[in-house]
Parts: sequence; structure tokens; C-alpha cells
Amino acid sequence: MRCAVPLIVMFLTLAAYAGERSYRSGVLKRMDIKNVSVNLLLQSAPGQSIALPLPLGLDYQFQIQSDMVLYVGMCQSRDKRNYGADWVVNDPIEFRVDKDKLFLKRSPKGEVRLALLTRVRVMPEKTEAASGQGSYELLPSMATRQTVPECH
Repeated sequence: MRCAVPLIVMFLTLAAYAGERSYRSGVLKRMDIKNVSVNLLLQSAPGQSIALPLPLGLDYQFQIQSDMVLYVGMCQSRDKRNYGADWVVNDPIEFRVDKDKLFLKRSPKGEVRLALLTRVRVMPEKTEAASGQGSYELLPSMATRQTVPECH
């Protein structure tokens, strides 16, 4: 019985540690918000049709740079909630990567899950300061037929 108490304490400590999430620090380099719609074709008369846009929601694409890697992630919002107000471009951002998913920290609201589309290695050049640009090397794609998640 004396041996069981330390084992229970050890398992509870491990369980609490396993629930913690480790975030990386980066900079939000770019955020694109696009209206997504599809055209619905209605026949108005023989040989004539009218295209009516049917709104499907918003697509959010985030580019986050951490060290020398640029992460590109995406989510969709069908209810057109404006997640763009939660972050400011060129500000620090906390995120984590889990396989093909990217999670952005939203304090105190939790996280927003994104599909990790790709990673790009940013290679600075000597002329980068003068031109404001660097060269990029595309890392292997993370988005292998994954669906883009709903922003939550």
C-alpha cells in the first residue's frame, strides 16, 4: 500500500503535464481574408441565364514566421465571423504545430485550428536589408488532401 501512493502521485503529475500545450513564438507576417462564393445560374429565358453569387463564408490564410521558417495555415468561417480582429500583422503571435495542423493561441479564448498548408524556409541574403526581400525554399507540403477546418 505504501508503494501505491507514490505511484498514484506520479501518474497524476504526468497526466497534468501531458495536458499542457507548448507554444512557439513567431511573428504574424500576413493575414488574408477572402469572401468565398459560388455562382448560382438561374434560367431567366430560353438561352439566357443570370448568375447570382451564393456566399459560402470567409477563408482565412495566415503566414507566421518563427526563426527561419514561414508557416502557412488556413481555416474557413461559414458564419462570416471576423477573426481578423484578433491579431495584428507584424505583431508577435504564439502558435503550435501538431502534424498537419497549426493552432493559433487566442488569449483567453483558447485556440484557432488551421490546416497547415506548407512551410517555407526563409533564407536571408546579404542584399535583403537593401531590397527588403529574401529568398525562399519551399519545404515539403503538409496539406495532403486534408480538409480545411472551420475556424473556432
